[in-house]
Amino acid sequence: MVQVYVPAGAFIMGSEDIEAKRSEAGGRAYPEVPQHTAYTDAFWIDKYEVTNAQYAQCLNAGVCPPLHLNSSETREHYFDNPEYADYPVIWVSWYMAKTYCEWAGRRLPTEAEWEKAARGTDGRKYPWGNDPIDGTRANFCDRRCPRQALANGLYDDGYADTAPVGSYPAGASPYGVMDMAGNVWEWTSTIVMPYPYDPDDGREDPEVYAERVWRGGTWSNGIWWLRASVRYRSIPTYWNVNLGFRCAVSADVPLPTPGP
Repeated sequence: MVQVYVPAGAFIMGSEDIEAKRSEAGGRAYPEVPQHTAYTDAFWIDKYEVTNAQYAQCLNAGVCPPLHLNSSETREHYFDNPEYADYPVIWVSWYMAKTYCEWAGRRLPTEAEWEKAARGTDGRKYPWGNDPIDGTRANFCDRRCPRQALANGLYDDGYADTAPVGSYPAGASPYGVMDMAGNVWEWTSTIVMPYPYDPDDGREDPEVYAERVWRGGTWSNGIWWLRASVRYRSIPTYWNVNLGFRCAVSADVPLPTPGP
């Protein structure tokens, strides 16, 4: 997996946009307010979402557990079909994602790291900036979407379901990270808690059984969910057809030495 470097420093986290969720009422999305300045140390983050082929390496090594299902929304054979090797792995719980990242010598990104990698330092609405959505920037529920009640019929991103990672270069983040809007939701390391973000208040405790944050939106949701500040959450044992992940590593951690 290629990784992208994100330098240390402050960035704008959260949103005061009229679209931002402001209370816990109504669904699993979590408040994005107040917008505030957060800080991260330098880190590396996967340029793409972890793929079926990459997860299969960990599975074949006897480390990662099997997926709950081999299908996707529209494909009977997905994980076990070489045709979809470069598509994002799905049906993974937080524990499964954590296991994979640790096997790869990495870890799940924090919520703050994820958002910084997605939107840079200027508080932009989407990874690519503030320009409106179109079918070239992200994989979301458009006219091809099987969930017609949610479909945005004005758009066509080319896929009814997941897309190969990196399919939308026009939607890259300021650091060149791909698919941070749409395709699949992504687990982070973080326990969902109110803002402002503070990594030392217990939300980064890996031992606590608590709801963990998802980021990024998905092929099965509409435009609202593609904003870089959107926060979703579930218990860490949860898995779904639209839920995947990517990994990160602190910049001061040496990469693992390849074997013979």
